Amino acid sequence: MTLISLPASSQTTTDKPNVNIGVLATRGHLYTEQRWQPTINWLNRLITDVNFVLHPLDLEAMEHAVSQQTLDFVLTNPGQSVTLGRQYTLSWIATLTNKTLGDSHFGIGSALVVRANSTYQTIEDVAGQSMAAVSDKAFGGYLTLRYEIALQGINPNDFFADVHYLGFPIDANLYQLRDRNVEAVVVPVCLLENMSQEGLIDKQKFRVLNLKDNPNFACQVSTPLYPNWSLAKTERGSDQLAKKISRVLLSMTNDNPAIIAAGASGWTSSVNLLSIDKVYQALDILPLQQVWWKQALRLFRSHQQWAWAIFIFFIILNAYHFWLEYCFSKNKQELDKTLHRLKQKSEMLEHSQRVAIVGELGSSLAHEINQPLAAIRNYSEGGLLRLAKQLPYQDITPVFEKIQSEVDRADAIVNRLRTLITKRTVEKQLYDIEKLLDDTIELLHFRLQKQEVNIFREIAGKATKTEVDLVGLQQVIINVINNAMEACITYFERYPDIGYHPEIIIRTHYQQDKFILEVVDNGTGLEHDNPVDAFVSTKKEGLGLGLAICRDVIEMHKGELIIQSLQPNGCMVKISLPALVSENNRI
Repeated sequence: MTLISLPASSQTTTDKPNVNIGVLATRGHLYTEQRWQPTINWLNRLITDVNFVLHPLDLEAMEHAVSQQTLDFVLTNPGQSVTLGRQYTLSWIATLTNKTLGDSHFGIGSALVVRANSTYQTIEDVAGQSMAAVSDKAFGGYLTLRYEIALQGINPNDFFADVHYLGFPIDANLYQLRDRNVEAVVVPVCLLENMSQEGLIDKQKFRVLNLKDNPNFACQVSTPLYPNWSLAKTERGSDQLAKKISRVLLSMTNDNPAIIAAGASGWTSSVNLLSIDKVYQALDILPLQQVWWKQALRLFRSHQQWAWAIFIFFIILNAYHFWLEYCFSKNKQELDKTLHRLKQKSEMLEHSQRVAIVGELGSSLAHEINQPLAAIRNYSEGGLLRLAKQLPYQDITPVFEKIQSEVDRADAIVNRLRTLITKRTVEKQLYDIEKLLDDTIELLHFRLQKQEVNIFREIAGKATKTEVDLVGLQQVIINVINNAMEACITYFERYPDIGYHPEIIIRTHYQQDKFILEVVDNGTGLEHDNPVDAFVSTKKEGLGLGLAICRDVIEMHKGELIIQSLQPNGCMVKISLPALVSENNRI
């Protein structure tokens, strides 16, 4: 091809607006300027109110420029014409004609080229061999040959199993083949002839496979020919300017230097691109016309091995998921059963601990019950004597009243004992904490008196009823006072000669949002870092469950149990419970 450059238009004033024309630079920027700048200059000569500017671009840059609306016109191959026309607003103005086919608008195709001395004779021979191509989106090269391969019943994926995309300029493909880096190349039609004419390669060292019979076409081609390059107006371009450009291009004769430089015979009105649509449709890459399942099917067909591997992986993953769900459900049922049994055992353990407390308080309870019984016997004997002396009823009535009082006292002791032994149902109720402390201390009175432990009461704030689990909280208080008493006794046994007086102070603090109970002793203090841990005890026969149960009861109340040593000796147990205060529960 002889490249001729025309002088630029003499009108180069800077006040004319620029009109940007993007041209697909298949063989690099320099070649593109040599081929198309004469046409740009011709337009500038005949259309003087604007300044046409040439912009050589590759495939991606061309699409980006159109999407960003930085171009007024585009000149590209028919493949990109279809892809751009399906996605953006383009108006086709004119199509190049081919001088070797009698001014036909056909001129785009592919050539499958191998080295002349290679053993490859047919398309099937190079299937799976290392190849080079411009891009998987290049129409006048890769896509047209891929379509031809599919028409011959060959799997394109197997044929192009080892393809390398080199991009622009396309000359590099033939250089890679010449240097034996690949076994075959897919290039646009006429590239081999043009590079040979330009002295860049020796045409005799190459062969084109799958030759098509085109008597009037000077270039060897492996595929049918498709419509030539076309010029289109973008959404940014002027309609009036497009008309002027169309008139200029259509009026150019085949001897025009710009036409000669372009390697064409002239321009014709834009042609139908239905044949290009059919190629894209057959390859399942027609822009904007595929539903998602067709795209997925196309990907599945083109990557069957990976698709089946992923499909099998998801099947295994779902099966594994269902198996885990089954195991989880089964384990959850077992866990629920275990938790239910554990709750039952915990309730039995708490009940057993309360029974054990009753056993420890046996002597105290016996003393407490014997006192009203002895008083009843004395009063009844006195009443009988008065009846025998036939004294008036005014002298006998006080005796029976005292007997009734002692019966009530014994009944209260039995009721407190029954409450302590009864299985806890965890039912909360508003109760007077001060009365609960009175009842609890009454149960422990004999033991406190026997061990000579003094107990003191302190109260701060306005006493109010608090919502508590009555049996559970009484069990906690008994445990805490018992531990305090035993700590005092132990301290006295260790230091008998220091003038020690065992003391326990019970403080109650009534605040607006919570109730605090403190039990302070002057005994040995803590002898273990975590006294509330289960099965940890400093007692010889202790199981270490008392304080652990106390902690669970307080946590069930959403309260807090704190135990800390005091200096120089002693211990403080602090129980904090949320308060339920209203005008109706004040004492």
